Amino acid sequence: MAYPLSQVLAGPPAAADHLLHSEAIYGVEQASGRTGPGGAALLELTLRPLPALKRENYPIERVRLVIRPDQTVHAFPLGLVDRLFKHRNPPPLKDLCLQYPGDDTALRWIPEDGLEPLVTLVHRHLLYEEAWRRTGTWPAEDAPHGEPSHGTHPLRTPEMQQEARRWTRSRSPHRRRRPRR
Repeated sequence: MAYPLSQVLAGPPAAADHLLHSEAIYGVEQASGRTGPGGAALLELTLRPLPALKRENYPIERVRLVIRPDQTVHAFPLGLVDRLFKHRNPPPLKDLCLQYPGDDTALRWIPEDGLEPLVTLVHRHLLYEEAWRRTGTWPAEDAPHGEPSHGTHPLRTPEMQQEARRWTRSRSPHRRRRPRR
């Protein structure tokens, strides 16, 4: 079971310690947590790249997660301010644009998924940003920015359409169905 956001909000230092020692998550090299303005949980993480990407000189990333009491999440990359990002929200926030909120919940992280999947999403996003900076290509199906003319953005690849079906959440918006085999 994933570490619930309610626990993160109740004790950010304990959540940071959990991330450092959890076998359920890869790459958390350093973590600290504190309570910020308005009761938000602030987690500052140092994330190392996957071994194959380390050999390609991908950088160690630093990020600040802000988890507000309403469980809204913002992820702010730390470090070099002049780095380009393909999926970053405009000022004033300039947080990472992690997912399109109108997508089916099967395709996005929701608070009930917990802390480890959130950190994995952020980590993967930072790796994708570095791949994009190096190649000019986003290494997965790329959601466009902005609102679609109607409905949601269409899934372009058969692989993504299959994954959307595979991970469709049950009638309860908080539970995933088991993948079909």
